[in-house]
Amino acid sequence: MVTKWGDRTARRSDILRAGGALLKEKGLAGLQMRDVAKHAGVGLGTVYTYFPTKEALFAVLYSHCLDELLAEIEPKLSATADVEDAFVAVATSYRSTYAEFGKDLDLLSLVGEHTRVDVATKRQLIASSRRLLDATRSLLERAGVADPDVALTYVWSSMTGLADHFTSARRLILRDDWDETVRYAARALAR
Repeated sequence: MVTKWGDRTARRSDILRAGGALLKEKGLAGLQMRDVAKHAGVGLGTVYTYFPTKEALFAVLYSHCLDELLAEIEPKLSATADVEDAFVAVATSYRSTYAEFGKDLDLLSLVGEHTRVDVATKRQLIASSRRLLDATRSLLERAGVADPDVALTYVWSSMTGLADHFTSARRLILRDDWDETVRYAARALAR
C-alpha cells in the first residue's frame, strides 16, 4: 500500500520500516540513507527531512527496539521477584537486541554532546533506555537487593558481556552454550 501524500506519520513509519529491514539485512555499516529512501519509496531528501543523519535513524530504531524488548519482558519482570529467573529471561531477550544494535552502539556516543543525533531523538532513546532500566531496578528492589543501583549496573554489564560473547566469533571458543552460561551468571547474581 502506498502512503498518501501529506501523511507524515505513515511516511515516517515507512522510512523506519525500510531502515529496520536494511539494518537487519546489512548491519549499521550497510545502512545507507539512499537505500532507505529507495526501499521506503520516497526521495532521499524526504528521508533527511525525518532523520537528518544515519545515526539519528539508527537511534530511533534502537529506541523502538528497546520499547519492544520492555513490552516483551515487563510481564516476566512484574510476575516474579526471583532474580535468577528474571535474569535468564531478560538476558535471553536482550541477546537478540544486542545482536542487532548493541555491537554497533555506544549509547553514550549517541546521546553525548558531540553527536550527530538531534535533541528529540536523544531524549527518545534516553527515555526508552530508562524505562527498561527502571523496570529491572524495580525487580531488584522487590527481590530485596540491598543496593539496586549498583546491582543494576552489574546486571546490565553482565548481560551485555554475555550477549557480546554469544553474538560474536568469541562464541566459537567457549565450551558452554548460552543456556548453561546465562543460568550460571543468574545464580551468581542471585547469591
